Formats: sequence, structure tokens, C-alpha cells
Amino acid sequence: FNNPATFFQYEPGSVFKVITMAAGLDSEKIAPNTTYEDAGQVRISGFTINNSDLKAHGRQTMTYVLENSLNTGSIFVARQVGQELFKKYVKNFGFGAPTGIETEVESTGDVRSLDQRNEIFSATASFGQGISVTPIQFTAAVGAIANGGKLMKPYFVKEIRHPDGTIVKISPKMVRQVIS
Repeated sequence: FNNPATFFQYEPGSVFKVITMAAGLDSEKIAPNTTYEDAGQVRISGFTINNSDLKAHGRQTMTYVLENSLNTGSIFVARQVGQELFKKYVKNFGFGAPTGIETEVESTGDVRSLDQRNEIFSATASFGQGISVTPIQFTAAVGAIANGGKLMKPYFVKEIRHPDGTIVKISPKMVRQVIS
């Protein structure tokens, strides 16, 4: 009877690029019009990481990176932010910890690979591989981007009506300000 939204963990993949871009923008390491040279692949620690379309796109903006889901662009952003700060943003967005939603069983996801010193881990995490999240964590994190940078505690229940007629209202609660 586990709730898939709070219990099942998955590797988010390219949708995680919005988190990486938010970290880059908030830390002022990039802007939408920041450019980099996309060679179609990046070599890190003996591994070759390609764009999903296996193409080089030349000089591109961060906006183009999101529009075309370029893995190399996401790695560029993570490098600009730096491994430690990138890990801090990922954790501040709520990944690797329970959201506190009122269910009996909630998985934490797994971002422990970001504790490794090797750059390959932050590089692959920048486009959502090598980490795991729950659907509710990802929804809350994207909600923070849309909500002025405020990470809110998710909840299911608007109010509780007791048999004696008393009503307990449940109010939204801010967890923390993640981005400005």
C-alpha cells in the first residue's frame, strides 16, 4: 500500500536540468545568454558523456541547452557552479531527504554520489543520472522554482473535520528559501 509518489525512487534524467540551471542562475555563475562551445561530448575521468542526440551544436546559450536538453550544457553549468555549491543546491531543493508529507512511508531519494570528490558524479547528476528522487520531491523542487524560490512542505489534506464539529485547517508551510 505504499504511495508511489512518496515511496518509489527513480533516476530523474533530463528534467533535472531545470534544477541545475536554477542553481547556475541563482549563484550568478550563468545567465540565459551565457554561451559555451558544445562539442557534442565531454570527457571526464576516462568516461565520455554525449548529448542524447549524439550531435555537436557549436556555440550555444543556456536557453538553447534547456530547449534542446544538451547534457554537455548541463555539465558546463555544474562546472561553473562548482561541485560543493552544486551539491548544496541539490540538497537545499530537498533531494536526499524526506519532504515530511503526512504519509506513513516516504523514501528519501539518493544523492550520496554527490559526496564523492570525482567530478563525474556531479557531471552526471547535472542531467539527472546517478541520483534518485521521488515524484513528490521533484514536484516540490520544481514548485520552488515557480514559487519565488520558496520550497514548500507538500501536504494532502486541506482541513480535518472532527466528529465534534471542530475543524483543523492545514496551512502551507515554507521549508526554506532555495533560490532568490
